[in-house]
Amino acid sequence: MKVAFLGLGNMGSGMAGNILKAGFDLTVWNRTQEKMAPFLEKGAKGTALPSEAVKDVDVVVTSLMDDQSILDLLQGDGGVLAAMKPGSVHLCVTTISPKCADQLAAIHSEHGSRFVAGPVLGRPDAAADGDLMTLLAGDKEAIDLATPVCESYARAVIPVGERPSVASTMKLCLNYSVISIIEMMGEVYACAEKAGLNLDMLKKFYQDQIFAHPVLKMYAGKLRDRTFDDGGFKMTGGLKDVTLMLEAAESFGAKFEIGSIIEKKMQTALDQGMASKDWSAIAEISRQQAGLD
Repeated sequence: MKVAFLGLGNMGSGMAGNILKAGFDLTVWNRTQEKMAPFLEKGAKGTALPSEAVKDVDVVVTSLMDDQSILDLLQGDGGVLAAMKPGSVHLCVTTISPKCADQLAAIHSEHGSRFVAGPVLGRPDAAADGDLMTLLAGDKEAIDLATPVCESYARAVIPVGERPSVASTMKLCLNYSVISIIEMMGEVYACAEKAGLNLDMLKKFYQDQIFAHPVLKMYAGKLRDRTFDDGGFKMTGGLKDVTLMLEAAESFGAKFEIGSIIEKKMQTALDQGMASKDWSAIAEISRQQAGLD
């Protein structure tokens, strides 16, 4: 199977590496061309233009930033849509809005290609280790074609429906659960520190008693130790996702109240130069509001 991977950022590079290791005929493209070098050294092909990368391939994987970057790549000057062969599949692993997911499906249907929403759950280290979870929604035959590619970078590949927006909505709901727990822990740590409690005992309680999932255990330690410089999920991407969460909930007639608080704290963090820090650094804003150094 021929695969094109477009976007070799923190997440994309790990996923593309696993696709290559799995033996697929891989072509890569990235706006910053230097990021393609490690893949070319290992046998992948590279192109100067994204439209060149997708010619005659079966599955095109996009790992970009947001709705607009995907639409621009697809339909802009030299866009990849026109170069995709009939019946090929566009697998989008980016967290995008439900509206955009269905829009992309319609665009591909008109062109004669197919779209699968495949947002992933996990951080860059999980992407590199092939330990992600991916949610897939789209035409069954398209999902079947994309699944072997997904299995190279994900330990769990979960079809959730035929309408692409279902996968996007599910991803936003799961991400909202995580960031809401991060906000809660940040507030609790700030309160406990002000009260003079033993934060290591609190961290141990979170990790050993309350949270069974490794990601939440990791965040309990990250917030306690205030280690936010890894930028595993950068604040800029976090704010983008939180905005999508709030918009999606509103579109269904619901409200994510905690999300509005988180959104304000993220914007404050960005105003303070925390764009490259992990999104969990909103805990620093909770500390500031509590009067802690």
